[in-house]
Amino acid sequence: MSYSFSRDRTAELRGSAQLNNNSYSNQNDEEDGFGPNRRPMGTTNPYLQQPPAPPQPAELPPQQRPHDWGYSPNQHTSERESYEMRNQQQQQQQQQQQQQKEALAANDLSTTSGFFDQIDRLKYDIDAINTRVDQIGGLHNSALASFNEQQSKQTARELEKIKTETQQKNTLIKNQIQELENSNSRLPNNPDTQMRRSQTAALKKRFLDTIQRYQDVERNYQLKYRQRIERQIRIVKPDASQDEVDDIIDSDDTPQVFAQSLMSASRQGQSKAVLSEVQTRHDDIKHIEKTIVELHQLFMDMQMMVEQQGEVLNSVEQNADDTAVNLKEGNSQLTRAIALAKSTRAKKWCCLGLCIGICVMIAILVWWFGFGHVGVGGSSSSSSDNNSNTNSTAT
Repeated sequence: MSYSFSRDRTAELRGSAQLNNNSYSNQNDEEDGFGPNRRPMGTTNPYLQQPPAPPQPAELPPQQRPHDWGYSPNQHTSERESYEMRNQQQQQQQQQQQQQKEALAANDLSTTSGFFDQIDRLKYDIDAINTRVDQIGGLHNSALASFNEQQSKQTARELEKIKTETQQKNTLIKNQIQELENSNSRLPNNPDTQMRRSQTAALKKRFLDTIQRYQDVERNYQLKYRQRIERQIRIVKPDASQDEVDDIIDSDDTPQVFAQSLMSASRQGQSKAVLSEVQTRHDDIKHIEKTIVELHQLFMDMQMMVEQQGEVLNSVEQNADDTAVNLKEGNSQLTRAIALAKSTRAKKWCCLGLCIGICVMIAILVWWFGFGHVGVGGSSSSSSDNNSNTNSTAT
């Protein structure tokens, strides 16, 4: 009975608790329409004083903004490229500085090493000029053998280009040789300076020979061009005299003989071809004449330099002759010295043998006469006296 009572009492208590909860919820629902709205949990009160917000970092530019504060491949690549570019610039600057130092050391003609380096470079340049002269001769042959107008113009352009480059190189070599002369003149007169002057004089002579060879090539082909034009002129006008041919070649205007031939319908095509050929060769001759004049002026300048150093060249030749004579005399004296040394050595051996023989004879004589051998002087008489004394004593 008590058990059922307690169970009923518990049920009543539970029911009252539920009623209280329902009344409290209804009261809250009624109060929702009055007063301030309720805030959900976890929100802040706007009427309370909030602490100051921390300063926001400045916004970075797009190219400098990190990607989620992590690894940026583009940024790493740009840094690596800039680093490599700086290294390349530094290496280029170092190379330029090294080249400038080497150039200054090479151009320092006051030193022996710089002087000989310049001599070697000039020798190489002169050899290059000789090679260009051979090329010019080959182009002249091609021009003489060509009958095509387009090919002739192409050959003429190549000739003009290589001649211009060769003339510039010739002028540069002349100026560099003049610098060598000026450098030698500032040095004191000693054997080293004499050697430098001799080297410079030999280099000038070598350059003069190259210029002379170039002139000979140009004059030779100038003559061949004139002969070619003369043959073409005589095709149009067979009865032309030599003076007329020379006037046509030397004239800058269109020759009258071609103007007359062009008016003839029967020979018009032939005259046009010959006129084009003559004009092309005429231009070639003018270029050759210009080159010959320039080479002549260059040759005269170098010849003047050689004449100013004529005494040096003469002394070089004289020293070379003296050296050859002294070399021959030295060889003959060396031969005589070798023969004299051999004879002296033989005489020494003879004297040594004679001295040894004399010493042996003296030793034999001393030994023979010094130790009282029988039959030698007083030794026999003394021995006979001793024998007689012995006999008398015995009697």
